[in-house]
Formats: sequence, C-alpha cells, structure tokens
Amino acid sequence: MHSGETSVQTGASPRPGLAAGAAGKAPDNLMARALLLGERLDHRRLAVAAGGMTDPLQLARPDGLTAFAFRWGAVVMFGATPEQEAALRAELHQRVSHPLANPEEESARIQSGAAEDGVDAGGLVTLRDFSIPRLAVVADALAKSAALSQQESTLAQTLDGMEPVVTGLRGQGRMTVSSRALLRLIGTALAARSHAAARVQPDDKPGLLWYHSELEGLHLRLAEEFELSERSAALDRKLTLIGEAVQTLLALIEARRSRTLEIAIVIFIGMDLLAALYALVYK
Repeated sequence: MHSGETSVQTGASPRPGLAAGAAGKAPDNLMARALLLGERLDHRRLAVAAGGMTDPLQLARPDGLTAFAFRWGAVVMFGATPEQEAALRAELHQRVSHPLANPEEESARIQSGAAEDGVDAGGLVTLRDFSIPRLAVVADALAKSAALSQQESTLAQTLDGMEPVVTGLRGQGRMTVSSRALLRLIGTALAARSHAAARVQPDDKPGLLWYHSELEGLHLRLAEEFELSERSAALDRKLTLIGEAVQTLLALIEARRSRTLEIAIVIFIGMDLLAALYALVYK
C-alpha cells in the first residue's frame, strides 16, 4: 500500500557512490528520496557515472552521491545529506522545464542484510545487494510514485475548483463563475495529465529489465507497494469524470450564449419595429 515512505532492505557489498562509514564498513541504512522537480529535465551534457546506466541516467557526482535522473523531471538520491541534495538541485535547476514551486517527493528507507528481493507484510522492501541495477529499479518506482502524486494533487484541485460551479447549479440554477475561469481550470488539469501520461507510463517496465530480467519480480513488488497501476487507473477515472462534467458545462455555456444571442435578436427586431412605427407616425 502506498504510504509516502517505504523501507527498503538490501544486501552487503558497497557500491560506488555509497560511502563507507567511519569503521570502513558499507552503510546498512540509507534513505532513498525522489523529487519531481518539474515537467522535463534536460539530460544533455550531464555527466554520467563511470560504468553507470543511461536509462535512468546515473549521475556522476564529485561528492560520491548515488543519484538517478529521469527525463520527465524527476531525480532520485540515495543516502544524500542536506548539503548533497542542495548542491544537486542547484546544478539541475537551470535544466528543469516549468519547475514546480514545491517539488513532489517520495521516499523509502533502505537497509542491508536481505536474503532475497521482496516486500514483507510490514512494507519493508528487501534487496539482495546495493547493485546499481537494483537501486535503479527502486528509483524508477519512487520517481513514478512522485509523478502520480503530483497528478493526483492537480486533478484534486480541479475537482475542488469545480465544486462551487456544481453548488451554484444545484442551489441557484446558474453558474457562479465565468466560463473563461472554468475552462482555464479544466484546461490546466487536462494538460497536466496528458503531458504526464506522455512522459510517465506507470504500467511500463523500466528498460533495464531487458538486461536484468532477474529484477522483474522486484519491479512488480515495488509497483504493487506504491500502487502504481491502481493510482494511474484512478486518475484516468477522475479524468473521465472531469471530461463528462466539461461536456455538460460546455453545453450550459453554449445554451447561455444562444439565449443571449436570441435576446439580442429580439431586441434588434423590436428596435427595428419601433423605428418603422416612428417613421409611419411622424412622416
């Protein structure tokens, strides 16, 4: 079940970017943190970690941070200190299109010592080791969850914005907001969902599974844990509901415009008749 933060347990050996502790041992407890920074993240000229993957893009960081970047605006960091996170966000800022004022986030805690990949009944996700492909699968799930959260928030705001319209129609029999304001609100939500759907496919498997098919089970368990398919389907249902409401409201707007036009025509005809009568009487 999606909860905003999930624990992830992993195996022993340290990997590049996961610095050893004071005793020279690999860290056994890390926080993975995903941030949806904006609509798109330009990958051009970003440094790729030596031997790292490109989908998602594993970033080369001078401070040793393990981080992955996604073209649709997300970045996922493992074990980042506040200073490391701030430095990475500052570097990526100019590369983000339409940045969010408040980036959406998703987090998960990872620990070492698991026998196999999976998720237990308490929501603890277990990985066999800190290999980069396994971390990339975790990053993919976290990033998609953050993107879905942002879409959920946008559509919820749209439905909230439509509430006064529905209330006005029910209580007063008329729309209490302007047609332009209503259409702008609906257009914002539809654009956010359609743009995100074009970039983020929650049901799609990460491309790295073509080369690491042994991690497909981990991907499926993480997708289930964060309810990626269910949340995406719920968003589509809400979008359908908004679409049906749009059709109804557009019909009401058109009817109101038609009624206004009819009144204008009647007034014009009346004025024409008055002019004709005036000519007959006073000539």
